[in-house]
Amino acid sequence: MKLSPRRLRAPLVFLAAFALRAAFLLQWLRLPYLGALNSDAWSYDRWAMAIARGGLVRSAAFSQSPLYPYLLGGGYRLFGHHVAGALWLQVLADSLTCVLAMRLGERAFGERAGLWTGLLAAFYRPLIFAAAVPGKETLAVLAAAALALLALRAAESGRRRDYFLAGLACGLGALLRTNMLLLLPAALLWAWPRRRAAFWKSAVLPSALGCALAVLPAALHNWAASRDFVLITSNGGYTFYLGNNPCATGTLAYPPGFSSNPLLEESQSAAFAEKAEGRQLKPSEVSRFWLRRGLAFISAEPARWAVLTLKKLWLFWNRYEIPDNYDVQFVAGNFRTVLGWPLASFALAGSLGALGLFFCRPRGPSGLLLFLFLAYLASLLPFLIEDRYRLPALAFLLPLAGGGLEALITAAGRRSVSGIRRQCLYAAPLVFVCLSPPPFDLKFAEGAGWGRLAAIYASEGRPREALEAFRRAAGLDPESLNQSAVYAAAVSLAELGDPEGALKMYGAGLAAIPGSALLAEGRGELLLRLGRKAEGVKELERAVRLDPEPGEEFRPLFYACLGQGLEKKALDYGRRALSFDPGDAALARDLAALELRAARGRKGGRSAAGGPLRR
Repeated sequence: MKLSPRRLRAPLVFLAAFALRAAFLLQWLRLPYLGALNSDAWSYDRWAMAIARGGLVRSAAFSQSPLYPYLLGGGYRLFGHHVAGALWLQVLADSLTCVLAMRLGERAFGERAGLWTGLLAAFYRPLIFAAAVPGKETLAVLAAAALALLALRAAESGRRRDYFLAGLACGLGALLRTNMLLLLPAALLWAWPRRRAAFWKSAVLPSALGCALAVLPAALHNWAASRDFVLITSNGGYTFYLGNNPCATGTLAYPPGFSSNPLLEESQSAAFAEKAEGRQLKPSEVSRFWLRRGLAFISAEPARWAVLTLKKLWLFWNRYEIPDNYDVQFVAGNFRTVLGWPLASFALAGSLGALGLFFCRPRGPSGLLLFLFLAYLASLLPFLIEDRYRLPALAFLLPLAGGGLEALITAAGRRSVSGIRRQCLYAAPLVFVCLSPPPFDLKFAEGAGWGRLAAIYASEGRPREALEAFRRAAGLDPESLNQSAVYAAAVSLAELGDPEGALKMYGAGLAAIPGSALLAEGRGELLLRLGRKAEGVKELERAVRLDPEPGEEFRPLFYACLGQGLEKKALDYGRRALSFDPGDAALARDLAALELRAARGRKGGRSAAGGPLRR
């Protein structure tokens, strides 16, 4: 049986997408990043390992989206802790997304537009990059594309089963990114007919049931964990506040005193809210507290908020990929990988997509893409704009870009722009925003990338490379150096036999970042190794005061105080260290010996020098 060219399109798009993603993943696995997972990627991996060990229920309601870590944890339970295996599955999922995007382009603008859409998706640099990074965005884009196709099929068939499946896809997408809940009302609004009573029974109720069925396990978990009604996650109010406060920039920026550590974000936001309210709060109450704070800012400064919202719209449509966990521009520019090839970027997708918006027919299939895209955009503007937050919108924008490209090619073939002049005029402002220089200091971003590499190299025991990366960051922009980069440089100096240089580095870092528990801890431990125990203990105690959730500082404090004969302090620090790490057998043995001696009434610093208490 001879295959028609039309039937070959889907497998060819899939294979092109898979080849590019597989090639980049093989290159990415050789880069240093995967051995030192960053921020949310590290948090999801840690959570997934806890799930694999049987920790199916958290101690509190979900703060982060749960579906990805549970899928990851299931894989770890069955096949072991192999991050690379999960990334190969993401490569397959993203290759399938390219085929679904192609189908959306075909349904909305015709077969040729569908082919352009599939190729744009296959060669789209941020999608290729996201598939190789541990994170939920690849699956979120897949869920968005699946929802759009299922909604189209449901509108055509009118079957309750199809609406149910569309609702199920929306619910699963919401478990990856909660703001995707807004997509289902948008799809139903697009499909809304004149006979509204029948539509409620045949479409609204089945789709709502499918969505509810998907999110029900999360709601039940949250009730079991916190005895609180939290539909999916409890961080919505806090995220809203981060996007709407006097320090907000439109992108992710934490107010002074708030940590970006994903493990501390939940506890810190709750502790602040409880202190302000003077009582213990449930997760939903913490979320409402921060929601009220954000709304109070909007009410107090409506003009400033309006400007901030316009800035978010600008950031969304600008070609720059605002980095959060990883910087696709830095990797593409500084490593020899597939990302350095002339691939499709948001400069192309945003410009063509802007044109495609004005070729949509509201009641036709292209109208669904318009409704879904605007709904997703509306769900982001009250919060934050980052590269990975924008990525699910490409499930709708890439088919629009395929339609815009097809319109341009058709006009060029006819040698006449009269048929697209009006649409080009309407799209021009968005194209201008898309192609404008990004409103960021790119040297700062480049420096931050090298600073991140310095921390990774130091953690891998590569001090010379860590120092070189640190120096490159400092040369680009000293302000880009965070505490992790400074700590990496100091540790590397010490490893290379320059402890005095390391102490100076810690001192300079603490002068610039006086609230850094990490730098204080590093300096304290180095002082202890140099035999300057009194100074070391003082610095470590400073780290305990600075650290919102201290833990790692207690073990060296226990042994340092023990060596100085400060047995009362040593007992306190030893117990706190053991509560932080109950599996530390050596610490447990030494603490038990000290407790036994204290119980017998023997005191004095000299007795700490012998026996099992020696570190």
